[in-house]
Amino acid sequence: MMPSSKIANLKEYKKGNIRFSSKDDVFVIERYEDIMSDDEKATLWFTNQDKRRIQRSIKKTIKIMQKNTNTFDRCIRGLEHMRSPEHLEQKKINLDCVRLGVLKEQQRQQMFGIFDPNELRNISSKASEWAKNNALQQGTIDAMYRYEKGKEE
Repeated sequence: MMPSSKIANLKEYKKGNIRFSSKDDVFVIERYEDIMSDDEKATLWFTNQDKRRIQRSIKKTIKIMQKNTNTFDRCIRGLEHMRSPEHLEQKKINLDCVRLGVLKEQQRQQMFGIFDPNELRNISSKASEWAKNNALQQGTIDAMYRYEKGKEE
């Protein structure tokens, strides 16, 4: 967990400049909306009614999670951080740690006139290790569940 004084420093970095490598190539890709017929769009994209239905379902799932009731009939993947305000705050803190680490390293590299994308990657990887481990744990649980369901069928 990151001390609160460092979280305040992140706001300073948000106002600063973020630098990207000039070695990247840019490719312009047409938007799907520009190259598809209305019928094609209708079969591929959600309607506003679909979106409202999905949002209602998500809200219902979150309420069930927050009441600590049985969620076995609902998929909560991607909503785990909504279990409680504490879970959401922890996710924000973890994300701030990654951003702050990378931004500080960018600043250090700029100060010394170097460009080391591998070090930026290493810092990001170390700072996001909690999220990686959590994802691995959740994936293992999902795999075990699927394995057990497969044996029942």
